[in-house]
Amino acid sequence: MNVLFIGLARTGWVFDLSLLSRGGMSLKGVVEELAKRYNFAKAPKNELDLDDQRSLGFRAGTFVGARKVPITVSLNIYSDGWTADTMSSTDESTEFLNDVTKWLEQAHKLTVPKHTVNYLSQIDFQCEMPLMNLNPFLKPYVKAIQERIGSKSLLDVAAIQFWTEDLGKPGAPAAFRIERKISAPFSANHYFSQAPLETGNHIHTLEEFEELLKQK
Repeated sequence: MNVLFIGLARTGWVFDLSLLSRGGMSLKGVVEELAKRYNFAKAPKNELDLDDQRSLGFRAGTFVGARKVPITVSLNIYSDGWTADTMSSTDESTEFLNDVTKWLEQAHKLTVPKHTVNYLSQIDFQCEMPLMNLNPFLKPYVKAIQERIGSKSLLDVAAIQFWTEDLGKPGAPAAFRIERKISAPFSANHYFSQAPLETGNHIHTLEEFEELLKQK
């Protein structure tokens, strides 16, 4: 398996935002300073400037963490927590949130309450084996479908998904998806995957999946 790029590495912390400022402190100055600290290209003008996700959305900022490499970060602050997005790894998204937390405590005496953590990872990768290898009975079945469709274009198994029975409900993990990249030729072996996992764990899971496809 060859990772082409990380499309999204999201770390989310779930907590009641009202617990962040128990004394009723205005967050206007905090919003302004946060935008400047990480040099966000786009940021809310005040604590009421919500985006279409009903969040305070900070876009295309810069963060330098342990790697000493400037990375692009985005931050969404909701009434029930916040999410940080990078295109490198959930480890660095988490590192960014920890940095924000430390700054809030030191500069504004604001303490982030206890929280639950969730992740969302999106990866484009190349896989040596087609999804059809999951089951030997799929090949004749797909061939029969292609004949019925009457298309001369190659037909193949394009996606597999796994999800919990509470999918879509608050707090439920996102679906784990593996699918061919739309518009990419089959010969490119280009796939997309999304998982409610840390980036490293996601990559390891995809490697295990490829080994499964190699079994005869």
